Amino acid sequence: MNKKVSISLMIIGLVIMSYGLFAAISLHSTIWYSFFLIGGVLFLGAMNIFIGNNSVLKLIEKNKKRLFLIYIYYIVWTILIEIIGRFWLNLWYYPSFDSINQLIHVFIIGYPFAFFFIYESFLILEKIVKKFWLAVILTTIINAFLHEIPNTFAWEWVYTIPNVTFEILKINIVVIIAWVVLIIVPLIVNHKIIVKANK
Repeated sequence: MNKKVSISLMIIGLVIMSYGLFAAISLHSTIWYSFFLIGGVLFLGAMNIFIGNNSVLKLIEKNKKRLFLIYIYYIVWTILIEIIGRFWLNLWYYPSFDSINQLIHVFIIGYPFAFFFIYESFLILEKIVKKFWLAVILTTIINAFLHEIPNTFAWEWVYTIPNVTFEILKINIVVIIAWVVLIIVPLIVNHKIIVKANK
C-alpha cells in the first residue's frame, strides 16, 4: 500500500470516525459506535502504514487467512466477555438493541473492531514511547475514555455497576479498570500474531 492510498484511507477513516462521534454527541444515535470503530480502524491502520508500522490492514494483502483467524479470535473473546459481564454479572445492557442489532453492532462489529482499533492505536503509541508496557498502559487509559465518553451522550450501552459510584468524567471507575482487563490479553496475543504475519 503506497502513501497516496494510505493518505486517502486516513481521510476516509477520519470522516467516518468523526461522523460516529457526531452521531453520538449531537444525534444521540445508538449505532454511533460502529461508525466510530470502522472509521477509526481505517484511520489508525492507514496512519500506521504511512509511518512505517505494521498494521492489520497489511493482512488484507498479505495474509487474509491470518486476518480471519484473528477476527474469529476476537469474536470468541466477545462471546466470553458478554457471557461473563452481561449475562452472569449483569454489569451492562443495550437498551435500544433487539437481537439483530446486538448481532450486528455488538458481536460482528462492536468488540472485534474495538480490538482492531485498540491494536492500531497501541502500535502508534509504542512507536512514540518506545516501551511496550508503557504503551499498553497509555493505550488502555486513552481508549477507555475515548470509547466511553461519547457513549454518555448516546447510551448505546448502559452500565449497572452495583455499590460503586466513583466516576471520572462520568465513567465509573470499575469500567475503567475493566478496560485494563479487557485490553491486555488480546493486545499481547495479537501483537505477536500480527508482527509474525508481517515479517
